[in-house]
Amino acid sequence: MAKRPVYLTWEGKSEALEVLQRSIPPVELEEDCPPLQKDGSAARAAPPHRILRGDALDTARALGREGLVGRVDLVYLDPPYGTGVDYRHEERLDGPALGRVARAAAYGDRWSDGASYLDMLFPRLVALRPLLKPSGSIWIQVDWRASYLVRALCDEIFGADRFLNEIVWRRAPNLGRQARSGQFGRTLDTMVVYGAGPKARLLPPERLVPVPARAARRDPGSGRWFTLAPRGDYTDDSVARLSLENRVHRSSSGNLSIKYWLEEDDDGNLCKRQPIDALWVDVPPLRHAATEERTGYPTQKPRRLLERVISAGSPPGGLVVDLFAGSGTTGVAAARLGRRFILGDQSPVAVATMRSRLLREGVSPLTLERCGAEAEAGQAALRVCPVGEMQMKVSLVCRTGTEPVAWALSLEPERGAPFRTDWHAERGTGRKPAELPLVAVVPRSRVVVARVYFVDGKVAHLDAILATERRPEPTSLIGTPT
Repeated sequence: MAKRPVYLTWEGKSEALEVLQRSIPPVELEEDCPPLQKDGSAARAAPPHRILRGDALDTARALGREGLVGRVDLVYLDPPYGTGVDYRHEERLDGPALGRVARAAAYGDRWSDGASYLDMLFPRLVALRPLLKPSGSIWIQVDWRASYLVRALCDEIFGADRFLNEIVWRRAPNLGRQARSGQFGRTLDTMVVYGAGPKARLLPPERLVPVPARAARRDPGSGRWFTLAPRGDYTDDSVARLSLENRVHRSSSGNLSIKYWLEEDDDGNLCKRQPIDALWVDVPPLRHAATEERTGYPTQKPRRLLERVISAGSPPGGLVVDLFAGSGTTGVAAARLGRRFILGDQSPVAVATMRSRLLREGVSPLTLERCGAEAEAGQAALRVCPVGEMQMKVSLVCRTGTEPVAWALSLEPERGAPFRTDWHAERGTGRKPAELPLVAVVPRSRVVVARVYFVDGKVAHLDAILATERRPEPTSLIGTPT
């Protein structure tokens, strides 16, 4: 008898999908960041990675309209969890020694009830489904508040038979108040993983597990170290094949065991290589990552976590999509592993954070686009003066109390064309973050346009004209927001 599907229902569920009928906003290119060569000239050698500012629903549908239906290898989502908290981004300006911190609202995770949370998540998952290849997978990271709801939604959208894994990541040790709360510490996140088609498969990575010295033996023929395990469910044909590989051990009493070769880790310990299972306790939380990795964006995930997800769920050169991208960890991990990525978020603070982070990491080419979202304009000004015959100095002037995190210059821009980055600078991270340079010396250009990104997500778009005639005093022209 065929299995009867079980669906999650709530008041207003049918109305929640009506948002899929609204018009799709256009995708507009805001900033083009080609790789900059040593001479400062721009070059494009590959399709760009993309950042899109906008709601995940609009962005997913716009990507489908572009022709990305059935072309995405992996979708990763770290959506709101239903925590009832408004999260704030913290930008450390001087490192922990002085402790100056600029704060800004990042995103809200407050819902009137469980139904309103489902009203948000359900249509976005439906809109993302068509983008996946038949061999692709979707990974949705939540915690105890929403994991059971997400599983039920995915059973309906993708099919219960497309469930691949439920992975548990221990994101924090059981310490402090939560350890004394009268319950087992809620220290876990869950990743619900579904395939888009029957051929979707994951490739779990392996890790080195130390072996006690007493359990290791040395093969007299090859000199390699090994450990033994029972035959288990190996068939006679498999045993014959393993025997040809010198992986079968027979004791003096005739008992048969299987050899597993050992290797040394970086510390010289003998280890066996094991596939990683669905309980991830070996990826430390972000607090243990290098300070340079921490952006101050709330709920940021460690890069190692995303590297494992991407390596297990996508092929080299594949396309990864994350439309709740936050601090941009998915993009950093994807670029390091040789995957292309499309990131999206409706929070302007998230977009400014991930843009700075990716450029600081040297990820290029990169485009910044918007889909149905308008950034609030920030206030700043430019001062421009010539330096010799071939260069000019461009100074950024911001109002007291505003904190720019990055800015970029476009030289001799074409009228009506998207902003094209010819020079850029970002604030550093780490224990002693480098100050954002507010002066740029660049090749002389009659017209210069700047984009300035602030901690609170505001963006200033400025322009100035350099006077070509010589004057006894430097030219000082103030750009105005456009």
